[in-house]
Amino acid sequence: MAIFLTLMITFAVVDFPIGNTVYDYTGYAKTISLGMDLSGGIEAVYLVTDTGDNLEQRISGTVSSMQSLLIEKGYTEAVVSTSEINNNHYITVQVPNIDDPERLLNLIGRPASLEFRSAQDETAIVLISGKEHLDNAYVTVDSDGEYAIGLQFNAAGTKKFAEVTQEYEGKTIYIYVNDSFYTSVNIKSVIANGQAIITNSSGYTYQEAYDFATKLQSGTFGVDLTVYSQSLISASLGQDVIKWALVAGAIGIGIIMIFMIVAYRLLGVAADIALAFYVVVLVWFCAVLPWVQLTLAGIAGILLSIGMAVDANVIIFERIQDEYKNSSKSIQTSIKTGFKRSVGAIVDGNVTTIIGAVVLWIVGAATATSIVGFAVTLFIGILLSMFTALIVTRLMIKCFIPLNNTNERLYGLKRGEVITEDDGEEEAKVENDVEFEEDTSEVDA
Repeated sequence: MAIFLTLMITFAVVDFPIGNTVYDYTGYAKTISLGMDLSGGIEAVYLVTDTGDNLEQRISGTVSSMQSLLIEKGYTEAVVSTSEINNNHYITVQVPNIDDPERLLNLIGRPASLEFRSAQDETAIVLISGKEHLDNAYVTVDSDGEYAIGLQFNAAGTKKFAEVTQEYEGKTIYIYVNDSFYTSVNIKSVIANGQAIITNSSGYTYQEAYDFATKLQSGTFGVDLTVYSQSLISASLGQDVIKWALVAGAIGIGIIMIFMIVAYRLLGVAADIALAFYVVVLVWFCAVLPWVQLTLAGIAGILLSIGMAVDANVIIFERIQDEYKNSSKSIQTSIKTGFKRSVGAIVDGNVTTIIGAVVLWIVGAATATSIVGFAVTLFIGILLSMFTALIVTRLMIKCFIPLNNTNERLYGLKRGEVITEDDGEEEAKVENDVEFEEDTSEVDA
């Protein structure tokens, strides 16, 4: 465990070149994606160039679709809103901590139209894979393991695509992207499940497939958009907030570790090792999971989950103390029984918190608020805290038991007063005498 923690801490903060390559390793703690309040980001305003019926409803649907698309791409703290000025409708998108904002916002604002034609003629369109028919576009792989674009049609698109493939079975269909010829395919059989794959004879890179799929998915928006303006947004909380948050977190964790050792002795040492494991693994998860964009609310979720991790250890240790105090069990048996009887309380408390985090995650994603950052870090932290409390802490204590399994003070344990059978009979006799005297006095009176 000491070797593991040392390596994890080292790889979290140290940068170094990789062998004889042109690549450098960056500490994973430095790669955590930050939210708008901690790192700033980009703001883009799109002008709605569409008119027609149900415009307000279609704009609202576009805002929801854009929000879902950005979250799917890993920008969980992105915010999409709408406004109306001088009878013009605008959609504003704010995306934090993005390396190439212009590319992403252009992909969203300049969608691609996908057409299936029966001939190389603009009058021979048999299916337009846009907002009327397409439900989703995504990156996948074909039978040869090459990157490809997967299409998922909606109910109307599935029906139409089945009709087209049935009509042109054994024939060639021509695919056009933005009115330019892209490729041709031979329809081998009827496709009735509403799914299709677009491949490229020269093959796609992942980035090419990603960009193409994003443009196609943008084509499913309910209105047409054009980029109106773009601007950079600075971090609202200042550049020193992360440093001071780390300092405050380190101080808090240090105080917790000292308290655990003072209160529970060797059991507290095991809990501190598990807590150190918890912290470094949680930081690693925040760095590698695409849903995490750390904000001030996200930091609050991490701190709350750390508190839940410590709380689980306290529940376990108090139960161990009770088992040892109120019985004649050995230290090893008391520890085993304490863990077993604490599982229910720990799981119940953590499951309710997980349910709350999931609800906040869903509601936050639907309402485009920063609740998502809090919910994501809390969800990850609670799952990890249960693992460290029930598995890692127990493993550490098992490693300590062979060193000394008879010194109760070493584990912060103490026997209580055990009532023998003779003591119980004497106590009952005294109580009966007192009750008899009280009854006699009442008769005399």
